Amino acid sequence: MSSKGSRGLKSRERADRLWLGARAWTMDPAQPQATVLASQGARLVYVGDDPERARSLLARNPETIDLAGQTIIPGLIDSHAHVLHEGLRLGQLDVRDLGFEETLAAIAAAVRQLPPGAWLHARGWDQNIWPGREWPGLQELDQVSPQNPVVVDRVDKHSIWVNSQALAQADPRAQGPDPPGGEILRSLSGEPLGVLIGQAMFFVYGAMPPLDGRDRAETLELAQAELLSYGLTTVVDAATGAVDFATLVKSRARGTLKFRWRAYIHQGNWPGWEELTPLDGLCDHHLALDGLKIFSDGSLGSRSAWLLADYADRPGHQGSRGLADAELERLLTVARERRLQVAIHVIGDAAVAQAVAAIARVLGPGRTDRRWRLEHYQVVADEDRERVLAMGLIPSIQSAGLLTDLLMAEDRLGSERLKRAYAWRDILDRGGYLINGSDCPVESANPFLGLRAAVTRQNLAGWPPEGFLPAHRLSRWEALASYTIWAAQAAFQEGKIGVLRPGAWADFAVLDQDYFACPAEAIQDIQVLRTVVGGETVFSRE
Repeated sequence: MSSKGSRGLKSRERADRLWLGARAWTMDPAQPQATVLASQGARLVYVGDDPERARSLLARNPETIDLAGQTIIPGLIDSHAHVLHEGLRLGQLDVRDLGFEETLAAIAAAVRQLPPGAWLHARGWDQNIWPGREWPGLQELDQVSPQNPVVVDRVDKHSIWVNSQALAQADPRAQGPDPPGGEILRSLSGEPLGVLIGQAMFFVYGAMPPLDGRDRAETLELAQAELLSYGLTTVVDAATGAVDFATLVKSRARGTLKFRWRAYIHQGNWPGWEELTPLDGLCDHHLALDGLKIFSDGSLGSRSAWLLADYADRPGHQGSRGLADAELERLLTVARERRLQVAIHVIGDAAVAQAVAAIARVLGPGRTDRRWRLEHYQVVADEDRERVLAMGLIPSIQSAGLLTDLLMAEDRLGSERLKRAYAWRDILDRGGYLINGSDCPVESANPFLGLRAAVTRQNLAGWPPEGFLPAHRLSRWEALASYTIWAAQAAFQEGKIGVLRPGAWADFAVLDQDYFACPAEAIQDIQVLRTVVGGETVFSRE
C-alpha cells in the first residue's frame, strides 16, 4: 500500500504526515469512520484507527498533527462555480439583500468615490424582495449616477440594470430589437427601461473595460482564498475562458494555485475550442480541462428560464430559448467527437426537454457512460424524469438556490407545476445520483449553506417551518455525498477525490463541530479550521 501511495512522487513533493486523534467521516462505505490518517507526499497511505500501523508506512520522523477530537470530512467539491466572477464579487459593491432605496444609496456612495466617467460594476439586486416586486429602471440610476456608467448584475446574473451612461457606451443593439436568447425591457412607448436579460446583457458587457493579466490573477487568487476557507479543495468552474486557464497555469508555476480546478469551457470564451480534447493531471494534478458548458435558457428570477407553458405571473411569456435545435446538436456533436463532457444549463422544463431530445439524437437513446450533465435541473416534465436517468445523464443541483427561489418559485410556476420542481428525492428514488454546487457568485460559495438547505429545505430564517416541498429533503449523508463521492464520480475521479481512503489525494477539511451530530439549523454555522490539499495545509483559521 505504501509503495503504491508514493509511486511517481517527485522528491520535492514527498512529505510524510501523520494525523492523529481525528473524528473522520471518510465517505468510504468500506470504512465510514477513522481516527488516524497518514499521508505520504500528496496521497493518503493509511486511513484507520491504528497509529502504529500508520507510522510504519511513513518515514522515520513524519510530521505529526494531533487533531484532539476535531471532525474531518473529505475535501468538498463544488461542482458548479464561477470562480473569476466570485473573485470579482469580493471586490465589487454587493447590494444583495438590500431594499430598493438602500440599493440606490449604496450605489450613490460608491459612485462618489470614482472619477467622472469611470464604470461602476455592482451586483446582487433582486426585485422579488422589494415592495411591489417591480423591475428597476434607468431614471433611478441616472439620478444617483449622472456621469458614470453603472451596471448592476441581478442576483442570478441573468439580468442587468444599467443607467443611460452605460447604454450610451454600449453596442447600439442594446437599444434595438430583442436578440435571440435575450430581452430588452421597454416602456409602453418602446423606450429601453434599463433592464437587459440573457444575451442582451452582452451588448453592455462588451463595452466595459477588460481585466488585465495582473488583475485577473489577483482576482482568481482572492476567490481561491475564500473557497479554501470553506473546505473546498476541488472546484468545477462552469465557463473557464482561455485567458483564465493560461493565468491558472502561471499561478501554479508560481506556487499560488492551491486547490484543484476542473474547467468547463464555453465556446464563446475559448477561440478554437473545437480542436480541444480533455486534459487531466496538469500542474501536479491541480488543473484539468473536462468539457463544454452550454447555455440553453436563463433563470426563473429573471423569467428567462424556458418553460413549456406560460409563466404563472406573466401570461403569454415562456422565457428565452438559448439555442436553436440545430446549433445545440452541432455543439453536442463536436463535444462527442472531441470526447468532451457536456454540461447544459437547463432551468425550465422546455430547456430540459430540448436537451434530452438533442442528446438522444447525438448519442442515441440508450444509456452511456459519458456522464453528461444537466445543470440546475429545476423544472422537469414528468416524461423526461425517467429518460434523464435512463440515458446516464447527471442532474447537477445548487441546493443553496432554495434560499432565494422559495420566495418566488410558486409565483413563477403556479402551484401545480411547482410540484415537479426541485425534486431531488425523485432522482434518488429512481436510482440516480446528483451533484451539488454553489453557482457562486449567484449564491454564496459557502457549501455549508447548501448542505443546510438540502437537509432542511428552509431558508436561513427557518421558513417555511414544514420545509419547501419537504418530501424532497436529503439526508445528511446524501447531502454530503453530493459534495464529495457523487461529485467525484461525475468527474471520473472516483477514488481520487471526495473520499478518504488509501491511494486518494490527501484532501480534507477539519471542522469546528461534527456535521453529522450538530442540529440541522446549525450546519450553516460550521467553521473550517483547516483545509488540506495534497497533504499540505493551505488554509488555517489559526
